[in-house]
Amino acid sequence: MYIFVTEGLILEYFYRFRSISSLLDGFHELVNQEIYFPMIDELNDPLEGFMDIVWRGDRIVWRNLLRHYLLCLLDTVALTSLAGDELSSEKVANLVYKTDNDLPEAPIRTIYSRACETFLNHKAVEILLDNWSRDEKVIRRDELTYYLRLMHYSALKIVIDLLAEYEIKLMSSTQGMSDHASKSMAMIPEMLRLHSSFVNEQSAALFFTSNNIIEQLSLIHELKGSFSPDRHYWLLVVQDFPCHYLKALERLLYPDWYAACFVTDPTNAAMWGHYGEGHRGMCLKFRAKPNNKGVASLELRRATSWSGNGSVGYSYVPHTFEPIKYNSEFIEIDFFRSLGRLPMIKLSHFWYRGPDGELSDIANGILGSDSQWRDEYWQRFGDWYRIKLPEWSYENEHRLILHSSIDNLEKKEDRKIKYRFDDLSGIIFGLKTSMANKIAAIRIIEEKCLAVGRTDFEFWQAYYSHRTQRIELFRLNLIRLK
Repeated sequence: MYIFVTEGLILEYFYRFRSISSLLDGFHELVNQEIYFPMIDELNDPLEGFMDIVWRGDRIVWRNLLRHYLLCLLDTVALTSLAGDELSSEKVANLVYKTDNDLPEAPIRTIYSRACETFLNHKAVEILLDNWSRDEKVIRRDELTYYLRLMHYSALKIVIDLLAEYEIKLMSSTQGMSDHASKSMAMIPEMLRLHSSFVNEQSAALFFTSNNIIEQLSLIHELKGSFSPDRHYWLLVVQDFPCHYLKALERLLYPDWYAACFVTDPTNAAMWGHYGEGHRGMCLKFRAKPNNKGVASLELRRATSWSGNGSVGYSYVPHTFEPIKYNSEFIEIDFFRSLGRLPMIKLSHFWYRGPDGELSDIANGILGSDSQWRDEYWQRFGDWYRIKLPEWSYENEHRLILHSSIDNLEKKEDRKIKYRFDDLSGIIFGLKTSMANKIAAIRIIEEKCLAVGRTDFEFWQAYYSHRTQRIELFRLNLIRLK
């Protein structure tokens, strides 16, 4: 028996509420001994995965961010001419992994080089780079979004005009875009001067309001049908690209992660209602074991080796039960110092490299084999995915986390992970679990126990106690498996 103490609580078991469809007749999790790890978007908290990103750095990294913006914009515009109405934000998002060395030896390399030269030499852009890099000023998402929107029409016009020189003509004329671009670029030094007189809170509020107005105007354009259906994909390029780009940048920071949720109290009525199919489902009782650091864990079957002929080796790997921290303040993630998903060669040759070959100061401790940066990087990753707002504290949630930089976990089937049957201690039936579903679950467990000679599996029933005026559990001792 293992006893774990966390935040004053003595824990040996962790519980997982499931619907009948998940356990029995839909996804057959019980017979398959599987735990499903959903994507972030499948979880019920809209702030799951929210990144409070800040940008601060020297002129080298800021300049390279704008170069990267131009690269992704050029690829998107080129993709638009080929894909048309099949263009999607997902396709655009996948472009953020690229750097200039990924461009083919074709005219597009020349187009990109000329676009960077024209755009980065614009006086307004130089003023902005000076401002952002001065004393490594902290820039937040709303501010960066606002200035990217101001620069976007200028960047887009440059790209479209250069493509036209190579017989890729996307617009009959960019004159209207030119007027808009000139006015927007002229606003940059004015806005910098205006915000220099504000305290941070005032400045942040103004950027938020400005972006909110722009988004409302975009909604109005959508309502009026400003873009014809056959050209609707241009909305992503002309209007929505800055926001899509910033959202896509999150992919460069940490690996995709997936969470399986557990609790420490199987008698919470609200949890039964939310996650136990309105008390019609069941609750699985898992026994925790210590990992090599003595932390409560559950062993899951994962791919751990690959051979040259394509075969995969599997073994059981401890996964820690991670307690959620309920806090209204999210972890700040420093963008330029958290580019952990990119190969070192892309950091060294593109993101941290200046026009004359010099390295950004940010590269110190990141390039090479500095274990301190790597340890801090993964520590921030854990701190980030363990946070939820205080409104969710009644759940007292613990999570098993699945992520990998080696195997692809995008497909649902690859996120159905097997556990050892020995670690499933028991099943709790809800107040409204039907007799037929109870029998189905018992028969599955009976067959598994007979196969391994197990006799200690537990069945429990949830009930309302008039004495305590809450849900309690009683053991179904008469059900014996031999």
